[in-house]
Amino acid sequence: MPTWPDKTVPDFTDEELVTALEQHEGAPDPVTQQIAQSCVREWERRRGMPATD
Repeated sequence: MPTWPDKTVPDFTDEELVTALEQHEGAPDPVTQQIAQSCVREWERRRGMPATD
């Protein structure tokens, strides 16, 4: 799976988003948590869900 800096979260395919989220969900460090949160927001944006931020 391509990852930063080769590819940003908005450029991930749906499959890459799911994979990244599974790999980073529940991670203890803040940077990895931000990656997981970005994946969730991008997934929701693609499905027309309202932003919760």
